[in-house]
Amino acid sequence: MKPCTTILAGLLVWASLATVAMPQSRDGKASAAEPQPTPLDILIVAPHSDDEAIGCTAVILRAIKAGKRVEVVVVTNGDGFPKAAAAITRKPQDQLVPEDFIKLTGIRQQHTLTAMKQLGLKTEDLVFLGYPDAGLGQVYAAEGSAPFRQKFTQKNETYGVVVPDYHTQVHGRPAPYTRAAVVGDMTEIIRARQPKEIYVTNEVDSHGEHRVSFWVVRDAVQNAGWRGTIFTYLVHGHTLPKGPERRLRLTAEEFEKKKAVIEEYARHMSPIHDKLAEKFTKPEEVFWPIRIE
Repeated sequence: MKPCTTILAGLLVWASLATVAMPQSRDGKASAAEPQPTPLDILIVAPHSDDEAIGCTAVILRAIKAGKRVEVVVVTNGDGFPKAAAAITRKPQDQLVPEDFIKLTGIRQQHTLTAMKQLGLKTEDLVFLGYPDAGLGQVYAAEGSAPFRQKFTQKNETYGVVVPDYHTQVHGRPAPYTRAAVVGDMTEIIRARQPKEIYVTNEVDSHGEHRVSFWVVRDAVQNAGWRGTIFTYLVHGHTLPKGPERRLRLTAEEFEKKKAVIEEYARHMSPIHDKLAEKFTKPEEVFWPIRIE
């Protein structure tokens, strides 16, 4: 399937999302003029497009089958990957320009829309925050109001290509690349959606954006006063988190669906991710729960 990056397609997705995006105040509270959204059963936070499939396919499938409400939040645009940008544009890495990395964002967003549809999620169940890949750590570490500027796209504020970024949808303008903004966006979502369970990558994950995504969720649940269980999952690395584990053994059907979805991601990114399905389609999904009282 070719990436849907035309203006018409973007407008269609925007129109779909505009019917469900709820205006909020700066503190994340829903506008009194709008109905409150139905609370979520499960909120899955993915640092990049594909992490939600790698970590939580069985969770999504079982929740949808049970009639539960699921929402996936993708934190970064995945736009900090020169090898992938070179592959999709067929350019040497040293000839890439910002527009090539922005094109990569559109492709990765479309991959998520396609892959999650295979699992039963709708466009309105997906949220793209639009923060920078290969820079989320600098965004989180930076103090003050000066936004981080991503070296590949040269952007210093959130954006989307196929789907507008969350902050633009809700507030009518993009958010700066600052810690206050990314934590604020996540706080708004958690406060408004009131999920019963949250899933996010564990802070011992060896990928920097995965660790920072955990920190963002950790800070956001504290700001929102949320109580419940955060189920953390590991995508990269061999150091296992401490504490008890929750293991979900995939059925044969779930295993095949997970393999197909990860292959969908890999197919568009080959040869970069040609081993993705083989590496990440495991017979179990393992989570390390953290109870927030």
